[in-house]
Amino acid sequence: MRRGLKTARRTPQSAWILPLILAMGCGGGAWAQSAGSGAANASSATGDLEEIVVTGIRADLEKSLEVKRNASVVLDSINSTELGRFPDADVADSLAHLPGITISRTTGGEGQKVSVRGLGAQYNIVTWNNRVLATDDDGRDLAFDVLPSEVITAADVLKSPQASALEGSIGGTVNLRTASPFDNPGLHGGVHAEGDYNDMSTLHGQKYTAFLSDTDSTGTWGILIGAVHSDNNIRTDSLNAYQQNIYGPNTYPFDGSGNPHALAATPCCITFGSIYDEKKRDAVSGSIEWRPTDTLKIAVDGLWTRLQDPQVGYNESYYFPYGSDQNGNPTWNNATYQNGIISGVSVNDFQPEMVNNTMARKVDTSLVGINAKWQATSRLSLALDAYRSAADRPEGGKDTFMTAGLVSATPYAEDILNMSDTVRGLPSLNVAIPPSQLGLGACPSGTASSTNAGYCSYTALMNSGFLNDNKYWSTHYVGLNGYTVKDQVRGINLDGTYDVNAFFIDRLTFGGGETRREKSRLDISNDWDNGSGQYGTLYNTAGCPIQCSPYSFASQGYDVVTMVSPPNFMQGAGGSFPTTLPRLNSAALLNFLRSLNGKPNPFYCQNYPTVCAAPYTSFDFSQTLPQENPYNSYSVKERTDSFYVEAEMSGTRWSGNIGVRVVRTETDASTAAAVPVSLWTPTDVGATQTWNVQYAAGQASTSHGSYIIPLPSANFAYWAMPEELQLRAAVAQTLSRPNLNQLAPTSSNNAINGEPQLFYGGTAGLRPIKAWQADLSAEWYYMPHAAFTVALFGKRIRDDIYEGVSTNVDLGTMQYVGGPPGTVPGTPFLWTVTAPSNGAKSTFAGIELTWQHMTDLGVGIHAQFTATSSQGYDQNGKSLGAIDPVPPITSSLSLIYDKDGLSGDITWDHASGYTYACSMCTEVPGWPAKADSFDWVTASVHYKFLHGFDVYVEAKNLTNSVARTYLNGNPLLPWAPGQSVGQSTSGVGAGYSAYGRTFVAGAAYQF
Repeated sequence: MRRGLKTARRTPQSAWILPLILAMGCGGGAWAQSAGSGAANASSATGDLEEIVVTGIRADLEKSLEVKRNASVVLDSINSTELGRFPDADVADSLAHLPGITISRTTGGEGQKVSVRGLGAQYNIVTWNNRVLATDDDGRDLAFDVLPSEVITAADVLKSPQASALEGSIGGTVNLRTASPFDNPGLHGGVHAEGDYNDMSTLHGQKYTAFLSDTDSTGTWGILIGAVHSDNNIRTDSLNAYQQNIYGPNTYPFDGSGNPHALAATPCCITFGSIYDEKKRDAVSGSIEWRPTDTLKIAVDGLWTRLQDPQVGYNESYYFPYGSDQNGNPTWNNATYQNGIISGVSVNDFQPEMVNNTMARKVDTSLVGINAKWQATSRLSLALDAYRSAADRPEGGKDTFMTAGLVSATPYAEDILNMSDTVRGLPSLNVAIPPSQLGLGACPSGTASSTNAGYCSYTALMNSGFLNDNKYWSTHYVGLNGYTVKDQVRGINLDGTYDVNAFFIDRLTFGGGETRREKSRLDISNDWDNGSGQYGTLYNTAGCPIQCSPYSFASQGYDVVTMVSPPNFMQGAGGSFPTTLPRLNSAALLNFLRSLNGKPNPFYCQNYPTVCAAPYTSFDFSQTLPQENPYNSYSVKERTDSFYVEAEMSGTRWSGNIGVRVVRTETDASTAAAVPVSLWTPTDVGATQTWNVQYAAGQASTSHGSYIIPLPSANFAYWAMPEELQLRAAVAQTLSRPNLNQLAPTSSNNAINGEPQLFYGGTAGLRPIKAWQADLSAEWYYMPHAAFTVALFGKRIRDDIYEGVSTNVDLGTMQYVGGPPGTVPGTPFLWTVTAPSNGAKSTFAGIELTWQHMTDLGVGIHAQFTATSSQGYDQNGKSLGAIDPVPPITSSLSLIYDKDGLSGDITWDHASGYTYACSMCTEVPGWPAKADSFDWVTASVHYKFLHGFDVYVEAKNLTNSVARTYLNGNPLLPWAPGQSVGQSTSGVGAGYSAYGRTFVAGAAYQF
């Protein structure tokens, strides 16, 4: 079965105005011929109509235009190429072709979050048949990778609100629509299978889909069911983190001697490597519809999806020590500096590390609903819709962050790091290792260091495989963490329409509804209770009688480390570093830690056996197991009641609607609160020391909030040239609600690393963000299958949420270096406290241009361009300049061919550079993270033959694009924030992220 769209083609009066539209080679002659005959027809008295049938890509472009021109609001739409087959592998990538849409990408380059008209994903909502979808992290916005594109048939982006539409978005609402069995009556079905290959990773994947649709002969019953299974192996090379430290020295040399140079920040930590996913998606969707009479329709529909996306990142890690070594000598030498930063340095007492971090992301998402429509009288119709949506992500305590480093027979690290930044690349990182650390008198052949005489090159030792031996490795930090997130949404809505047909009012629509949402996050981890740092001394040897020899993995009989050399590793990243990475067997590593039970722990027993510090004096693996962290867990309940009334009006060549929606929302949030009372460490020498953090007794924290907000809106459309040029205007007040976690004052901190950073994830009583917006647009349907549109928009946002920062806050916390409290003097530990707050303001304005044209030869083009400008103001009204939280300029160009069973397209999506993280959102206040421009090119060719058979090939990222981000826009400082625990994002898309090219081949059959 092949979907087709039957249209009546009338060549409009102004077709002759645009002979320049098709300077597209082979399409020009056919267009001129069509235009000429159309003009002759238009001049005839009868105005004959020519009926043609368009199919495939042409049909779907035509459908998108039809939805746009008939809509009562400003919107853009994209439709499936056939039932069970969306234009791109995921919905977000397809939406990126629309004006005003930008996307963020997760591993493999797959689109994940959607931004609309310059506003980030948190300002938008995603609905499924106008119902709220539950989400698997703290936000309200959907992570599109949980949703296979094959389960929807269309997506609409509503850019101007109306009273009858669900509230909650300032940028726009993305409504995902599903098919009805009555869209194409009769028995239909189909299957398709495909495989893919990535040229960077050399990994493969596959996907299978099937659907069946049927209606009875009387048109009373209909059923549709579809299923999807995919299994994709993915690798993404990524700069996981490169950050600066503002809590370290502020001059170089550190002691201020000589002629010191002021430092704005110093290198802190660099982590990069390869992230491997095995992303499996299963989904089932369907509907049963009953139409017993012409006046009653009842439909029950549902969706269930499961995303299983276990990830493991094999990373190199470089943490910089500061200050003086064990002999009182500076750890840093031969530093070079540019504009307040260290651009090169040689560092003593260095410890090279490898990090394996895993994310056990498994998400079940479901939605089931019932919808009934009843034509009660000739003038009154009613509709009832009730649904329940849920998302479940049981990840608490299942993620890991495990380290491996070279052991030393001394109490201190022995290695030297030579670091130099490179322009628009990763830094060169060359580590020198004394052969004695390896138990050797000289370096193995070919591994001598080129920077430090008498030392061995760590890079050469890794790449040659010499270090593929567990006797050289141990661990010092074992993070076991993760969030369990549960989200449930229940909604019921009753809507009515009454035909007035008096004066200029056609009908009144009215209705009300209730939505109840419950979201909880359970943080199960071992950072907060010191479990992750129990083994913080294992790289070194304390000495007898506490520890007479290194606790390497091999010393206890465990094989934890093996080596992997990813093909095409970090291609084009710049810099120099090992290209071989260790792969840690997490189960073996945990068993290794268990084997140390009962042995004295040097961290707590510096002068064993006479002085040992609580809470425990010997290794005890049970203390490392993750526990529920009440301070970073929350439960939020939200209830929203809404009512609206709207008048739909029309006259000669015009139509419109005006109305108001009133919403009342109540929230209740609960968490627990506590602040560390002390932190201590045995020594401040080295970069990998761990701090023991003690908390005061926690206290339960609850908060309640409520608000009532009226949301007026008006939309107006006027056909300046009947059936050809439509002008629109709209104005409305809108709102976006805070993320649910922002309603509970959860807290986390970085005291375990000795840094005085205290983060509050929420603030009690946080208010919704409000905005006034206006839209103007012109839609010129100058030919069948063709349109040129322009849209202008402006938004004035108030009560926006910003991250308030307070420095040098004394909360009574004391810091101890050299031993626990009571053994050494303490000093006040002054915090930098960050918490969300209302009060920021901003303005956004922009223009959107789109052009779509198809010729009778099957050649066509689809193009869009969007430019957005922004201006931000802080809570005091001070101008912050352009915000640009998403690319301010985006464009898309698709060249299309579709005729006689052969179709193909190539699409280029471009996004300009933008502010990836604001000036107060990075580790250096005043230094934003700036992302480079990014291009994404996809292509496909389909051939349909016999009756219902289709074979195809597709490709994405043909230009092999790499995402890059720099701190403060400085090309010497590639920047990435690191992976956020428990979030749907994977720590890619910033700094350096390479996805490779992916090629797909498949076959399909439909009847």
